[in-house]
Amino acid sequence: MEIQWFPGHMLKTQRLIQEHRSQVDCFLEVVDARAPLATANPLLDELLGEKPRVVLLNKIDLADPRVTSAWKSWYECRPDTRAVLISCKERKNLPAIHQAMNDLCRGKKWFGLRKVRGMIVGVPNVGKSSLINALAGGKKASVANKPGHTKGLQRINVGDQFDLFDTPGILWHKFDDPAVGLRLAFLGSVKDEILSVSDLVRELVVEVTRLYPQAFASLWAETVQVLEETEGQVFDRIGAWALRRGMLAKGAEVDWDRAFAAILSDFRGGKLGRFSLERPPVSGTAGSPPQSDPAP
Repeated sequence: MEIQWFPGHMLKTQRLIQEHRSQVDCFLEVVDARAPLATANPLLDELLGEKPRVVLLNKIDLADPRVTSAWKSWYECRPDTRAVLISCKERKNLPAIHQAMNDLCRGKKWFGLRKVRGMIVGVPNVGKSSLINALAGGKKASVANKPGHTKGLQRINVGDQFDLFDTPGILWHKFDDPAVGLRLAFLGSVKDEILSVSDLVRELVVEVTRLYPQAFASLWAETVQVLEETEGQVFDRIGAWALRRGMLAKGAEVDWDRAFAAILSDFRGGKLGRFSLERPPVSGTAGSPPQSDPAP
């Protein structure tokens, strides 16, 4: 299942970052804690240059906490980088962002004479606008639960703490690794309208069952080994799940559209459990699964 999506305004985002980079003291890169590598645009390393970076692992309330803790340690081994674990929805750990920015900028000649200036960057739908609103204590940025919502550069005054620029989400032109495109689609960073939702849901069920075979099996009536089953058998499982929940169309048949939408929505909203799709690279094993199932 090949996934490509690069709206025109994302080229504009690249230019906005380059034009305003000199006005920024550090960058706040927002990633989804469930898949930090997939939701970290590789183009940003070049666009951001050598500026300090605070990596904000958002949606920690939806991710496997043990894997998230490992990601924090991994990021903080990188130079001029701090990692902060946050949940914009639950407003968890937001004061730590200001502290991390100060830590990175403390040795600068201007530090203490003016507010720190940051720029928020990240791929679509990782929670940048929600973060701004949580930091600013009100609706400063427009929010929508879909990718590609923010279209232009916004300057945000966050009280007496620091100044922020917000940028539209930026994906890259081509996903060299198909698994990256799938993870982005699972998390809602690619528009569902351009995808085969039935294929996406099947891939999601297969992938999360591979990563968390015991915990994710509780979704079904019995323990399953989806990886060893045919495509038809996977859809049989989904159909049985939908029937038990009364998702019926005319003639008492499965309402497949409703079932697919429900599984995607429940996964993205954490109703199926707290699952991470990637863990930190170890000896070149980026994205390998956790060694044991966390409690869902």
